[in-house]
Amino acid sequence: MASIEDARRRTGYDVTEATVDDVLSALRSAEPPTPDAGIVWWLYAGRKPRTPYLVAGLRGARGSLTWHENGETFLPANGVGEEPVDYCSLQGAHFPQPSGSEVSAEEVLRAVRELCESQTRPACVSWKTA
Repeated sequence: MASIEDARRRTGYDVTEATVDDVLSALRSAEPPTPDAGIVWWLYAGRKPRTPYLVAGLRGARGSLTWHENGETFLPANGVGEEPVDYCSLQGAHFPQPSGSEVSAEEVLRAVRELCESQTRPACVSWKTA
């Protein structure tokens, strides 16, 4: 990774090419473009075609998780929310996250850490098909 400032402007990471500390630091320090929205990132476990990836967002004490693998989408089994939730990229593009995708911010950070360390779907989260 070029620099921590570069990392803070990114919305996607190949977690095989970044340290877990750099990814977590960038996620924790991001400022949403609007006060009510969260920030969302795409975290890939490599660069090959059809690589599984985690969409992770933070919005105050809450966050969002969505796992994509082999054309299927998975949400946290304990996820909350009956409506899609506003999340944006760091550049301000709107990327609402699906209903039922929100969990605690701590759970999001644990899942991101596990993905960075294992390059597989985080087992610290119980998943269900979306």
